[in-house]
Amino acid sequence: MSASLLDSTSDRPLSLQLADLLRDEITSGARRPGSQLPTESGFQTDYGVSRTTVRAALRELIGQGLVVSRKGYGSFVRDQRPIRRISAGHKKGGNAPVFDTAIRALGHEPSRRMLQVGHTALPAEIAELLEQPQGSDVVIRKRLQLIDGEPAVIATSYYPIWLAKGTALEDDGPISTGPDALIESLGFEFGKCTEVFRARMPLAEESRLLRLDAGVPVIRVLRTDYDVTGRPLQVADDLYAADRHEIAVVWNTDSSEGV
Repeated sequence: MSASLLDSTSDRPLSLQLADLLRDEITSGARRPGSQLPTESGFQTDYGVSRTTVRAALRELIGQGLVVSRKGYGSFVRDQRPIRRISAGHKKGGNAPVFDTAIRALGHEPSRRMLQVGHTALPAEIAELLEQPQGSDVVIRKRLQLIDGEPAVIATSYYPIWLAKGTALEDDGPISTGPDALIESLGFEFGKCTEVFRARMPLAEESRLLRLDAGVPVIRVLRTDYDVTGRPLQVADDLYAADRHEIAVVWNTDSSEGV
């Protein structure tokens, strides 16, 4: 590492040049996940830059989700490898929630904390998907999904009253087999689903629940499940911590329908 790697005559600020170099080293694997970056004085010695330049470069990388700063310990390359979420249509209910089954298959341990269960007024966007009037009564189940004890997903599901009333969907605690299996046990058959993906910056409460570092966005997955007649059964509005997940879409080549 040398100050010669930075060009003081360039129009590009030294802080961004330093951030570029570090980003290349991180993405190439030269700096390993979890490894500690030099101290501010170390950067000054290695690159011949000021403390202000070092701090600005690190802020840039923290904002991009590549570096984390731990008070009293220094700065580190982020050590969070993404969990792959497979999007491949409806997964039939089994003896455990779909989330739990998928996460255990990847060698991790799932858990959850219930945030809200009960009746609520239907938001406009969800009302359209459920084909119900805006503001009408609906059952909501909101929980924080964790992977190996770390927050990963804020999962919010909405169920029409005609489906959920008088069932375990209204119960406060988790459903041991998962909502999908429960819906199937009530005699409903899943037909198709649609998923809409959108990235955005999190709200303050979402950042708090997911323990997001500065600059880390969320991926919103808005999923609607229908029965075989095309009637909406549920809408899932899930927020994934973008630095902890990647989403793979599996296409069925013998299907004539696109997603």
